[in-house]
Formats: sequence, C-alpha cells, structure tokens
Amino acid sequence: MSNLMKERSSSPNRKGSRRLWIGIIILILLASSVYLVMDASKGRPYEVGGSLSGVKIFKAVELQEGTTLAITTDSRLLLLDGTQIQIEKEIKGTITDMAVSTDRSHIYVGTNDRNVYVLDPLLQEIGSFPVNGKVIGLDATIDGGINVAYGIGQYTNKFWVGQFDEAGNAIFKTKVGIDVTTITTGKDGSYFGTVDSKVGLLSPDGKELWRTNLIQPITRLSLNANQELLAADERGNVSLLSAKGKVIWTQSLSAYPITMLDEAKQSGHIIVGDKDGSLFILNTWGNVLYQANFNKGAISSLIHNDEKELIVITDQGRDLTINLHQALQANTQNKIKTGLIIMDLILVLTAIGISISSVPAWRKAAIQFGRRLKRSRTAYLLLLPSIALIIVFNITPTLMAVFYSFTNFSLKEPLKVIGLANFVKLGSDSFFWVGMWNMILIIVTSILKELTMPLLAAELIFWLRSSKLKYVFRTAFVVPSIVPGVVVVLLWKMMYEPETGLINQFLGVLGLGALQHAWLGDENLAIWSIIAAGFPFISVFAFLIYFGGLIGISRDIYDSSAIDGINAWGRFWKIDVPLIRPQIRLILFFTFIGSIQGFANIFIFTRGGPGTATYVPGLQMYNQISSANFGYASAIGVVLAILVLAGSILNVRFSKQERE
Repeated sequence: MSNLMKERSSSPNRKGSRRLWIGIIILILLASSVYLVMDASKGRPYEVGGSLSGVKIFKAVELQEGTTLAITTDSRLLLLDGTQIQIEKEIKGTITDMAVSTDRSHIYVGTNDRNVYVLDPLLQEIGSFPVNGKVIGLDATIDGGINVAYGIGQYTNKFWVGQFDEAGNAIFKTKVGIDVTTITTGKDGSYFGTVDSKVGLLSPDGKELWRTNLIQPITRLSLNANQELLAADERGNVSLLSAKGKVIWTQSLSAYPITMLDEAKQSGHIIVGDKDGSLFILNTWGNVLYQANFNKGAISSLIHNDEKELIVITDQGRDLTINLHQALQANTQNKIKTGLIIMDLILVLTAIGISISSVPAWRKAAIQFGRRLKRSRTAYLLLLPSIALIIVFNITPTLMAVFYSFTNFSLKEPLKVIGLANFVKLGSDSFFWVGMWNMILIIVTSILKELTMPLLAAELIFWLRSSKLKYVFRTAFVVPSIVPGVVVVLLWKMMYEPETGLINQFLGVLGLGALQHAWLGDENLAIWSIIAAGFPFISVFAFLIYFGGLIGISRDIYDSSAIDGINAWGRFWKIDVPLIRPQIRLILFFTFIGSIQGFANIFIFTRGGPGTATYVPGLQMYNQISSANFGYASAIGVVLAILVLAGSILNVRFSKQERE
C-alpha cells in the first residue's frame, strides 16, 4: 500500500518533468528555426557598384562590353568605362533620347530643337538632320535606319512617327495624332505608345496596322523573343500584347512610373524597373519571381544582359549587378522563411502552454482565469460589440495615424515609409512653432478663465439664501448652452467688425474713438481678441461641475466653520477649494486638452491671420490635411497627442498622490 501511495505521489512530478523536457525540446526547435530564418535572410542576389558623383542619368546603353553610353539630365553625352568618364560631349539643345545602331557603329541623339545627330563610337559627329518637331523617342531599325517619334506642342494631334536613313532621307512619315511618349522597332514594323494610354503598330512602309487601348499613359515599350509587345505605363502596370495587338495579360507591379523595361536574352524573363528604385523579374506569364527596392534612385536602363547576370543603372549614377539565378531562387527562400516564421509562432504558443501546465502556480492561475471567464461569459459577450466598435473607430484610426506619420501619405504620390522625415520637417516649420507659442498662451489664459469666472458664479449662486433664486440663476446660466458654439463665435466676430461691430460702435458713442481698432486685423491684438471672446467666460460645463462639487460638501462642515468664526473668504480657501479639488483638476484636464486640440474658433475668426498672428498647431494640421499632406498632418497630430498624453499622465499621478 505504501509503495502504491509513493507511486501516485510521484506521478505528478514525473508528468511535470516530462512537460519540462518537452518544453526544452520545443525551445531547441524554436532556436533552430530562428537560426534557419536568419540564415535564409542572409545575403542578397545583387551588388551595388560605384557611383558617378553628381551625375544624374536618364538613359544608358551598353556600347561594348564594359563600355556604357549615357545621357545626363543636363544634356551631356558620356562614354563610361565602369564609373570612369572616358569621353564627354555636349550636344546643342536639350537631349531627349538616344539609340545605337544594331552593329554598334553609329549613335543617334535626338534633341528638343528638332534635330537628330549621328555620332561615331568616339562621340565624333558624322552628320545631322532636322525633323518637324521636338524629338520624343529614337530606335534603330534592323537595316541601318532610324525611327523617330517627334511632335509639336503638348496634348495636341501634331505628332508623327517617321523612319529615316542616316542621311536624313525620309522613308515614311506617319501622323499618329496625340502625344507620342515612346517607340520601339521590330520585324513587323514600328511600335509607338501615347499619352492617352494607347499603343499601336506601323508597318515597314508606315501604314497603321492596329491601335490598342491600355490603362495609363505609356512610358516604355519593348519586344520579347516572340515579337510580342511589352508595354509599361506611369502607374506601374506592365502588359503583354500579341502580334495582332490583343492584350494577353496585365500585371500591376508598382504605384510609380515604369522607367525600364527589357527581356533577359537567354531565359526570356521580363526585367522591369520603376522610378522608386524597385526592380521586378517576371516570367513570360507576368508572374513576379523576384522583387527588390534598391533605394539608389530610379532605375533608368538595363546596360548588360546575359544568362548569368544583369547590370542596371539608376538615375543617380549607381550600377547594380543582379545575379539572375540567385534572384530567381530568392522567391523560394522567402516562402521557406515565411513557413519557418509560422512554425516559430506555433512553437512559441506551444512552449507557453507547456510552461503554464508545468508550473503549478501558473497552471492554477490559468485554471482560475478560465473559470472566471466561463462564469462571466455573458457579460463579456454583451461587452464585445462595444469593444469591437471602440477598436474599429477609436484605436484603429489612432494606430493608423501613428503609422502614417512615418510615411509620405498624400494624394500626390504613392505611399512610402520615410522614417522620421516628417518629424524632422517640424523642426523647421515656422508655422508650427509660431502656433506652439500661441497654443501655450491660449492654454494659460484658458486655465485662468476656467479657474475664476465659472467658480465665482457657482459660489455666488450656491450661497444664495432663496432656493427659488438658486434655481432661476442656475437655469439662466445653463440655457445659453443650447446655442451652438459656432453661433457664439460668429456673433463675437460680428462684434469685432471694424466699421459696424458693436465694440467699436460703443466706443464711438462714449467718445473713445481713439480706442477703436480692427480687432481681428491687427497682428498685436488679434490673438488677445480671440482670447477675450466669450466674456465673462462662464463656461456652462465648468459652472455645473463646480456647482455640483459645492452641493456635495456636507452642511455640517460649514456649520462648524461658522462656530469657529471663519469668514466667507476663509471658508472659500479652507473649505471649498480643498473639497472641490477633484472637480478643479477635472476642469484643468479638459481645458488643457481642449486648448491643444482646438482650432475651430480661430479658423472662423481669422483662419490663423493676420499673417501667422493667431496660428495654432491644430490649424496647421487642418491645412495640411486640406492640402492632402496626410503624412505630415499625422506627424503634427502625433506630437499633439504626446502632449495630451503627458497631461493625462500628470493628472493621474496627482490624483493618485491625493488619494494616498
């Protein structure tokens, strides 16, 4: 019997020991999984090369292996060996595009002054010829000619695609109408893209064969090995069209304009770059196999393309070498990493569960919590809708505002995380800092107003002997609260009118014309005029809070003070103020928050003027929202929220100290 009792008593210890070992094994698996995730995250399939300091490139092509021809934004033509400038040539006019002949013996450069220049590989001018419009795009033909897109004006129908020989003799000139944005040449003829989201094909003799509508204005065109057309637009879409102009597929890759579009020679993968510095590798069906953002400027050109690696160049003069095989394997690694992270979460939850079940105190606490939850399940279910609504309409917008404060969120450009840039910008925002000073002034004066006049009114009414008079005066102070606050502000604005306002009219009647002012138009008086609005400053909310606090004081205390000979002034300071301190603190708290958040009355009075005399941070936040700068407005909101939070913490701390 004793042995049996020993076995039973030792059984829980064995179970606890087994759970502990299971937990240790899970932790080992978790550590191994974390190591695998970190290992899968190591390395990258690209290398960042050198930089051309101060050089901004908008197009580049590989002239020979290791030698690159580039156009800069300040209209220079550069011959580069790596990042070293070998030859530099300035072209008359602004360079708009360039192309290289298929045998690499001639270079064609187009300008906005209606000329096409022909150069040799050492950038020596061989010849030139004019076209009837500024050059939009160039592309060399297979037989040694050059296709030129050119036009007159903007958003007009005076745009052409022409084919010329090296001497400038026209083979054809075809008017295509609305602004042409880019061209490319293939076996079937000349392809063009337009600003009204169309792509078309001209036959070798210049006849239009088809024209197809796409989604957005076209930025780049390219042909794959099957002579199917790849078209990219300014909203990050890439489409593949058949030889007959039918859309095979469309893939949305980015919110930024596509600035580079090409095909890997050996594998047939589609290589895409955008203005934000993102590179995409797609298969022939448009599926994204690899994606990376380099943060080195817009990807302008693919300058090297073979079965092993790709070299792209950015508009900041950076070259990036991408290992094609590793890039294609990166997608698989990301899937493995995602699976490992999910497994880590499962292991963490399992380890927590085993830990709770292994430790008696934790297990007991968990069981008790479960029982309480079960007993109160009806209450929790009834609270669930309210909690859900609070999360959706209060907590979620707050968290979104905090997130957006670290972004460039606006209607002007795609969303992008920019870190602390918005908060750094606040440091040099003169409107914000002028507003902060005005806000401090409003906080101080508002606190003084809320601590004096409403309390004085509450005291006077509270000590009236007649209960009927108490009721009448209390009602008289409360009735004006039915008038919307906006109406009160508008009435005061009318009173401040320089010509017809009540204040200036009254001063004129009294013979005090020298004191008449444009109260809201004077930089020195505007903020004080807004502060003075609402005289005698008896806020209904503060009045009722104070009056309620006074009613709650026991009459016995007043009777005792009367016996002790305390007068009305002493009674106020020694009895009323100490006993209504919670009400005073509540009024201070709401006044502080309202002064930080408020801007509506200032917007109605002066809109922050004259100049910045009445500006406040809340008004600056409103103006930024009106200008669609939501990220910057969120940063201002976060700063104001931090101030409110600091005030709330101080209020809680003082309340706690008083209770102790």
